[in-house]
Parts: sequence; C-alpha cells; structure tokens
Amino acid sequence: MDSRMDIDAKIEKFIERARVARLATANSESEPHLVPVVFVFDGNHFFIPIDEKRKTIKPEKLKRVTNINENPNVALLIDEYSEDWTKLAFVMIQGKASIASKSLQNTQLQEAHKKLMTKYPQYQKIGLGELCIIIKPEKVTSWRNSQS
Repeated sequence: MDSRMDIDAKIEKFIERARVARLATANSESEPHLVPVVFVFDGNHFFIPIDEKRKTIKPEKLKRVTNINENPNVALLIDEYSEDWTKLAFVMIQGKASIASKSLQNTQLQEAHKKLMTKYPQYQKIGLGELCIIIKPEKVTSWRNSQS
C-alpha cells in the first residue's frame, strides 16, 4: 500500500521548479557522501537517475549506490540561493532509498523516466541509464526567508 506523504502545495511547486538537488548518503559506518543530482517527484517518491554521462566506474559501484545498498537512510536537499538573502529557501527530504533497474519493467519507473526526459531534454542525447534511485520521503523540512 502506497501512502501519499502530505506535502504543502507551495513546497511541491518549489520542488517542481528546482533543477538540481544534493543527495546525502552514508555507508554502514556512517561515513557521509554528498553529490549533486537531478530528479523528479511524482507526488509520492523522488527519482534520481544513474545516467549514462561518462563515469569512471560501473554505475552499480558508484559510492551513492553502494551506500544505499548498505544503508537506505538518505537526505535530499533542494535549495534556492540568491544574492538577495530575503529570497533564500530550502526543502530537505529525509527518507529511505532503494535502487531500481529499468529492466524490471516497473510502470512507476517508466513514468518517472518520461518525466525526467521532459524536465531534462539533455537525456534525449545521453540516455537515462539502467539504474535509478527511488526515495520514499519520511520527513520533509522546509524554510523560506521571505513570506512570498
């Protein structure tokens, strides 16, 4: 049973507008790892592709992937910076991550791939890759400096 996490409409719009986020993972010994990522949100889960950009190691050996396999607790930070500090804002999502393979013919993952291709047209040239990180949010924290 998939329960939708209640995310305020303003926060959801902020998430949809964002182009990049930072994914924090930790291994089984709690050593942190942080990388910038692209993502889409379907209202229930965040999807982060392990794309086909040039990688020096196999995707399944990437630190973020091995960390999630050891420890599924993650944080995703989506922030907005401005030299006008009244416009600063962020949303932090804490949750459980898993690794899914495109070969599983998962309908939810197929829909996420369509959203990723629409949001990031660059994927039409480089490809989305076989693996995708899926985050189920458990806690959402947000902050905005202004009241707008």
